[in-house]
This record gives sequence, structure tokens and C-alpha cells, in this order.
Amino acid sequence: MSLPRPLLRVDTRDFNSSNPRAPQIQGKEERILETSLKEKSSMQVLIADRDSMSSDLLASAISNDRNRKAAPISSAILLQELAIRRVDVVVIGADQRFRSGDGFDLASEVVRHQPKTRVVIILNESTPDSVIHAFHCGARGVFARHQPMSELLSCIDQVRDGHIWAGRAESDLLLEAFKSIPSPRILSDSPSLTARELQVVQCAAMGKTNKAIAGDLGLSEHTVKNYMFRAFEKLGVTSRTELLFFLTMRGNLPNNTAPSGEPPGND
Repeated sequence: MSLPRPLLRVDTRDFNSSNPRAPQIQGKEERILETSLKEKSSMQVLIADRDSMSSDLLASAISNDRNRKAAPISSAILLQELAIRRVDVVVIGADQRFRSGDGFDLASEVVRHQPKTRVVIILNESTPDSVIHAFHCGARGVFARHQPMSELLSCIDQVRDGHIWAGRAESDLLLEAFKSIPSPRILSDSPSLTARELQVVQCAAMGKTNKAIAGDLGLSEHTVKNYMFRAFEKLGVTSRTELLFFLTMRGNLPNNTAPSGEPPGND
């Protein structure tokens, strides 16, 4: 003869908030919820630096703060990753190889496909051309590689919050470059370029070397130099930095558009 099993008794007081055991359960649930919310609100950062080692080191340093979650990523899959997950900031090395271009081209693609994602570009060396080119590609922050990590973290935080960030040296370069902006009168009085001259200087303003321009347009480097010389003389500019400002203010600078290899009809 088998004995009847004891009934499982459930004390409804266990589910009553007045029960001293209940706050312990609730407290645990609240902590889990709080942790989950913090993870969702933490800054998400992807690093596509010049090589995997540099990306790994930067990601580790950035993730030391629990409010930031950083991970290294290859430039080859960055755009696909951005399409499927939320990322607040992407840090890109300027010398990163991307298809047939570099980190500037990668930044332009990120901004074009994911305009809500902020971009920071790391420069090996700050020059007027590189700083201006970085901002023209859509970067919201420009950081020089020799600067301390604390400044990079500040840059990332500021950019995530919607600000534009540049180091002291880069800001000085920008201010000097602004001094070279031609006045509106000079802009209106300057002679027009031929279609080929305009095509060449547009490529130059996008950061391409004379050799790259020659390859894109099917010209010799010597011919490219001649077009550049004639264009600089007509426009009254003395550097590619001034050329970039000039074309921007004239509305002659293509946005994320690669130059065509087909020669225009008017040289």
C-alpha cells in the first residue's frame, strides 16, 4: 500500500511585496533589468584601423570604460555590419586599404550608406590637405595618431554626442586654411576652367595623386601636371588646400563621385 504524496503548498505570501523575502527577488530582477538597460545604452564603437593588431589594441583600450563597447572589424565587412546593427561611432585609420582606395574612401562610403553613424578618422600625420580631406569625406572627428589615448576617448565621446572634434594642431591647420579662402569677388571674377582642367582639379581636390589622376583619366603624369599648373594659374590658388576651398565654394566639387575615365569633349 503506497502512501499518498504530500501536496505542494504554495504560500501566496511569497508573492506579496510585504513579505520580507519578496524584495530580495525583486531586487535581483531590478539589477538584471538595470544591467540590460546599461548594455543597451552603452556606446557601440567599431574600429577599422590600418591592421588587425592596431584595431584590437584600440578596441581593448576604448572598452576599458564600461560605457563604451568597442570591437575591431575588417574594412571588407564594415558596411555589411553597419547594415544589420546599431553602431554609434566608427573609427577608421586613414591608411586603411579599402578596395582600390584608402580610409578616406571607406569613411565616405560609411557616411553615404549610414548617415546616422558618426565617423572618426585617425591620421598618421596632420597636414592641411589631410585634415580638410577627412572632414570633406564626412568625418566628425579628426585625430592624429601621435596624440594620447585620453584625447581619442574624448574625441569619440564628443562625436557620439553630435559635436565636431579636432585636436589643437588640427584646429590650427583648419584656421590657417580658412584664411586662404578666396573672397566672393575673386570667386565671381575668376576665369572658367575647361572641362578637362575641371576634371583634373576635382580629382586633385579629392586627395588623388598626379599618378592616380593620370591612371583614372588615361593621361600621362606630365599632362596632368600641365593641367594642374594652368588651373592653378587661372584660379589664383597656390595649394591643393586652397583649391579644395575654391571648388567647394563654387559648387564644383563632386560629393563621393569618382572621376570618369571617359574624356570630355572640350579640352
